[in-house]
Amino acid sequence: MRDVRFDIDFFEFSFLVTACLPPRPIARAMFFQRVINKYFYVLSKDERDRLYEWVIREDDFKRGIESGEEDCIWFENRFNPDNQYLVTVDYNEEISTKEAFLLDGKYYTEINKWISEEYITKIKKV
Repeated sequence: MRDVRFDIDFFEFSFLVTACLPPRPIARAMFFQRVINKYFYVLSKDERDRLYEWVIREDDFKRGIESGEEDCIWFENRFNPDNQYLVTVDYNEEISTKEAFLLDGKYYTEINKWISEEYITKIKKV
């Protein structure tokens, strides 16, 4: 499947993200998860910080965090500027550094992808 790109500015993107805050129907939920897994890496650090500040002010997000809404918790941990790490990994003698976030004692790069502790050689808080 081709990767489709839609050109919208940051302001429009931010409105779209808040329109998809959980709980929402499945199509919106899928987009919200792509924000966490994919678009995080597309955004600049400044845009990530601005989006985080924008979203955490939303009442739906606050309710989601209070009620334990999983996607809100993932967003909070992925975008929170105080929860960003550079994790150096040595896997099969290939060394790489990954942008990660900490949740429940694991360093994640996406919702369903974490770095196994046995391959971590260095952790730096960003």
